[in-house]
Amino acid sequence: MKLHKHLAWVVAAMLTVAVSHASITFLFTNTHSGGTPGGIPAWATMTITDISGGVQITLTHLATDTLNEPNRFISQLNLLFNTNPTGSATLGDPHINNITIGSFTDASLSFNVKVDFKVAPPSARLTQGLSSTFQLFGVSEVNFAGANNSAMVHIQALQNNLSSKVIAPEPASLLALGVGLAGLMGRRLRKR
Repeated sequence: MKLHKHLAWVVAAMLTVAVSHASITFLFTNTHSGGTPGGIPAWATMTITDISGGVQITLTHLATDTLNEPNRFISQLNLLFNTNPTGSATLGDPHINNITIGSFTDASLSFNVKVDFKVAPPSARLTQGLSSTFQLFGVSEVNFAGANNSAMVHIQALQNNLSSKVIAPEPASLLALGVGLAGLMGRRLRKR
């Protein structure tokens, strides 16, 4: 019976934190296909934040390994939501070329949002150290699929003229939340 009480407490805590949780962050650390970018992962981060009527997403291309791949840039971001967004806004972001909403497959993975970034001129590219911010409407943070293979970036201009498709395996903020809740439960059980 005590185990059920503890389990109920953990579930209630998770729901409370999830409701109050305003954003989630993903780290792009795993190569899905193509070459492996130089430097230490994560090669990019993405934060999804709830806003009125939708979400705001910021993608940051991390500045690593500039000596071997100084011209590396992100050309595309693919996302999977549990429901299709109803619209989008680029917010005048200088790196975004187009946002497409609809069902598609890329490298055998399913997505329903594709953000194409500018590849020319080179000064418009989403290069290392830069961020891009846009909005999607009709969805919230909880509508993001959020598991393995829910987000993928295309990274171009790697060594030997290779490109890479990199995924974010787990949301970093949810992983930290799970570790924290496990620690709280362990502490609570030790007190009894």
